[in-house]
Amino acid sequence: TQNLTITPDWIVGLFLPTTQAQLPLSGFIYKLLGIWFVLALLMMPLLWWLLARILKPLDHLESQIGEVGKGERASLDLATGMQELQQVAMTFNRVEHERQQLVGHLQERQAFLDSVLSATPQGMFVANFGGKITYMNPALLEMLDIPPDTPMEAWMEQVHPDDREGARDMWVHSLKTGSDFVRQLRFVRSDHETLWLDIHARVVMLSQGGHSLGLVGVVKDITERRQQEALQRWEAEHDPLTGLLNRRGFERRLEEAFADFQKTSTPSALLLFDLDHFKPINDEGGHALGDEMLRRIAQIVAWEVRRSDHVARQGGDEFAVLLPSCTLGQAERIAESLRQAVSEVTVTHEGKEYSVTLSIGVTTFDE
Repeated sequence: TQNLTITPDWIVGLFLPTTQAQLPLSGFIYKLLGIWFVLALLMMPLLWWLLARILKPLDHLESQIGEVGKGERASLDLATGMQELQQVAMTFNRVEHERQQLVGHLQERQAFLDSVLSATPQGMFVANFGGKITYMNPALLEMLDIPPDTPMEAWMEQVHPDDREGARDMWVHSLKTGSDFVRQLRFVRSDHETLWLDIHARVVMLSQGGHSLGLVGVVKDITERRQQEALQRWEAEHDPLTGLLNRRGFERRLEEAFADFQKTSTPSALLLFDLDHFKPINDEGGHALGDEMLRRIAQIVAWEVRRSDHVARQGGDEFAVLLPSCTLGQAERIAESLRQAVSEVTVTHEGKEYSVTLSIGVTTFDE
């Protein structure tokens, strides 16, 4: 057998247009996309249903948390098989239970504190860092006659002008340094009554960081005590019969005037006088008539001298007048005016008139 090899000397080729060649592939792709689109349309409701079913416990969780926040339910109660959500609900319920216990404890303490503050007869207040009064107990409300939440500048305006600047400076200093605010000041109520107040306030500080929250204070009405003290001071230096200075009060003012003279060389004069013909008034008309004459003499002398002068009854029928910033010539003219005015004073007993004259001496401070 003989093998015969034939080598062709030609090639057969087939040519097609690109669009015609790709047409079957494009058709397949379009069909595939169509199938996916139809499947997507068919699956979308199912996916939506599955998603809603999965997220429904989360909606219940959100709703129940809102109800707990409003106080409409005490805890979460989720009917779900998702362990993660059940764990979240258990943790939330535990934290909420602890919070409710804490709130209840705080409410009990607040109720106890409110009862104590309401029952105490002392005025008590709480003020924030800016000086605004955020709480006043009933005793203080009645005492000051101002509403709660009064800003600092508003209630500070009711502090007596002579006490206001010092009180404001001490208040700011206490808040800055944490020191106690302790001060006695005058407070003018809306009905224009002036009260003397003794205020002792302490700064409230946070344990961490030392931040100041404000002040808690106690207020005492010491008006009656101050009035009593002022009366006692007045009585200690004044003659009860005439209302003039007594020897003690006069000597204190005399020492002050002499000290001023030593510092500034300001001249001052001193008048000393007693009453002539006073004894018959006591002997014939009695001590009541003598007291009446002394009171009238005191009134006349007080009217004749200047407001800056000091008039005293030294005892019996002896009087003294201190004339600050007065020269010898001025003092002599005042003495003559007193002599004439006193000589015109009369008292009557059983139809008889009595009068007195003055024996008066004048002197001045000298070097």
